[in-house]
Amino acid sequence: MKIKQRLACALCIAAVAVQSGGALAWSNQGHMVTGAIAYDDLARTDPKLIATIEAIMANHPDKARFDRALAGFSGEARTRRLFELMARWPDDARKGPYDHPGWHYWLRLVPSQADPAKVPPAMLAMSTGEAAEAYRLNLATVRDAYAPAADRAVSLCWLFHLAGDIQQPLHGGHLISGRFPLSDRAGESAFVRPAEGGAAIDLHAYWDNAVGGDEDDDANVEAVRVRLDQAWPRSALKELTGKADPDAFRSWADESFELARSVVYKGGTYEGATTAAAAMPVPPAYQASLRTTGERRVALGGHRIADAVRAALSR
Repeated sequence: MKIKQRLACALCIAAVAVQSGGALAWSNQGHMVTGAIAYDDLARTDPKLIATIEAIMANHPDKARFDRALAGFSGEARTRRLFELMARWPDDARKGPYDHPGWHYWLRLVPSQADPAKVPPAMLAMSTGEAAEAYRLNLATVRDAYAPAADRAVSLCWLFHLAGDIQQPLHGGHLISGRFPLSDRAGESAFVRPAEGGAAIDLHAYWDNAVGGDEDDDANVEAVRVRLDQAWPRSALKELTGKADPDAFRSWADESFELARSVVYKGGTYEGATTAAAAMPVPPAYQASLRTTGERRVALGGHRIADAVRAALSR
C-alpha cells in the first residue's frame, strides 16, 4: 500500500476508534443475568471457586458500592447478586479511575452491500478497540496470587464484564456505508423504531436490550435468569468448549463479528437511519432474530464467565 493510502487508512481507523469510545454492551439487566448464569454454572460443578471469588472481592476498592447494593440480601441470593453486580461494575465505574472505554469492544467493519462506501481493502481487515488485550491482561492479573489484592478484585470484575460484553454482536462488528462513511459507531449513530409508532432508539441500544433494559431489580433479573436457564442450558450451547484463554476470547469476538454481519446487518443489506426522526420500524422477523440471537448470546456470556473464572482460579 502506498504511503498516502496507509495514512488515509490509519486516519479513518482513528476516527472510527474515537467515535466508538462510548459503546456499551448489554443493558444492566443483561449483564446481571450473565453474572447470575455464571454463578449457577459454578455452583453446580465448582462451588469452591465461589468462595474464592468472595474472598477476592472483599478487597475491592469500590467495596462500599457493592455493600450498598447487597443490603437486604443473604445466603445464596446475596452471593448470586454479588456476581450480578460484578458483571456490570465496569459500566457503573465509567468516568472514574477504573474506566477504560476502549476495553469494551473489538470491532471490525461490515461493508454495506446496499449502500457501499469506498473503503481501502486493508481497512476491512483492521480492528478497533482493546477488548482482546484487556482480557489477556485481566486474566493474567487474576491468576497472579501475588498481585495486589485490590488489583485482583478489579481485574476479576473486568474479566466478568469482558467475557459477557464480547458476546454482543455490536461489540464485534459495525457497518460502514455511504451514509456512514466512518462507520455507524457500532450502531450508536443508526436509529430504528422497536415498534410501529414507538420512539426511536439507536441500533446499539436496541441490541443491548435483547433480554430487557435497565430494570435491575431482583425480580426482573431472576425471571430472565430462570427463563434462559431453561431455554439455553449449557448442554444446548455447542459453542462452549470450556476454553477461556486469550485465544478463545478472540474466537468469541469472531462469533460476534459474524453475527453482526449476518444477523444485525443482514449481510450488509440492513442499516438504521441517520436521524431519530427518519427511523423506520424494525421488521417482525428482525425483532424475532433479536430475541433468539440476543438471548443465546447472553446465556453464552454467563457460561463463558464461569469458564473464565475456572481458567483464572482453578489450580
